[in-house]
Amino acid sequence: MKDIKGRSESEDELVVGYTDAIKLLDIFEQRNAPVHGWEGWLKSEDGKLSHSQKYQGISDLSALPNTSAISLIRSTIMWAHAEWQEKPEVSNACLLFCITINTY
Repeated sequence: MKDIKGRSESEDELVVGYTDAIKLLDIFEQRNAPVHGWEGWLKSEDGKLSHSQKYQGISDLSALPNTSAISLIRSTIMWAHAEWQEKPEVSNACLLFCITINTY
């Protein structure tokens, strides 16, 4: 997990590419770590980060059982990634995923 955190595009949040996002969800599921949602971020060719307008993700799934929340997050991230591969929201950019977790 430390290597994935090291690849995060943000020092304050877990903002990673698709493969790392799926790996993180697997790790959180194995550890039964509460995961609350995700949001899409964009990284342009010049390295600038911004929030995706199209891929808003899901927020505050804290009312769901953790396994259900992770399953929903995984499926919606997979959908967003597949859609992005077919028709990117912004050309010459990549879609990243900010995974929100319980930090207390």
